[in-house]
Amino acid sequence: METGIVIKPAVWIYKEDKKEAADEIFMGWAVGILEECEGWMHIVTHYGYRGWLRQGTVCRLNPEELCRRDEMKQTLFVSRAFADVLDRPDVRGQILCTLSRGAFLTGACGIKDGYQRVRLPDGREGYVPALSCKRRKDSDGYLYSGEPEGYFLRKPEDRNFSEETLRDKIIFCAKSYLGTQYRWAGKSAEGIDCSGLAFMSYLMNGIIIYRDAKLQDGFPVKKISMEQQIKPGDLLYFPGHVALYLGDMKYIHATGHENNFGCAVNSLSKKDWNYRKDLAESLLMAGSVF
Repeated sequence: METGIVIKPAVWIYKEDKKEAADEIFMGWAVGILEECEGWMHIVTHYGYRGWLRQGTVCRLNPEELCRRDEMKQTLFVSRAFADVLDRPDVRGQILCTLSRGAFLTGACGIKDGYQRVRLPDGREGYVPALSCKRRKDSDGYLYSGEPEGYFLRKPEDRNFSEETLRDKIIFCAKSYLGTQYRWAGKSAEGIDCSGLAFMSYLMNGIIIYRDAKLQDGFPVKKISMEQQIKPGDLLYFPGHVALYLGDMKYIHATGHENNFGCAVNSLSKKDWNYRKDLAESLLMAGSVF
């Protein structure tokens, strides 16, 4: 199977009918190319999601290039909602493209005047504010060589924080999307859906969970007791919907409901002003990676 790297800031993955969007992926993400047909590529993502991309949205990489990229260990990811890539390290520079949180870049030549020089997957070079990106602490080999052990992307030696800290980091990431509009299949601060919010909140903290709003065998989220075990950062599952538990009966989610239509905080408790009766009465189960 050939491997390709996304060269557009954001790309939609479509379902079999090639009309309905199923997922969104970002620049620098790798995909396995399964087949090509009439201007489309049938692909599989590094987290096992399959669908169709338009040709021209990814470039192929040969095995030697994959190994070289993996050995460079200079991969950065955009950690803020958006980051402009400029043609020079200056606020007046021309914008080459704008990247969303989670996009991958290759760092080059360090930081100058508060800007990080970067190389894009299509070969262009530019500058991003150094504060808008972070260096990955793990190898990117998982993108090309199968499933990472336990779906944790970080190397064991880099997991030097407590469970409580990791839960806090997951919630912090989820809250960074507050106010983002709802967008079916979206995973960015331009628009995000319920499972996209959960997926990105975990991915940005080194854990791959299933992309859709359900438990799936082979992924790290397991069913837990709602009454006794649930803690902040765990997941709440409803019919066709998923949310992240915040504690004190509250949860954060991306919803298309007319009263929110976006990333918002709601409650399972009738005493709270943001109580959602429809969701509280349809809660199916809770899940956790811990």
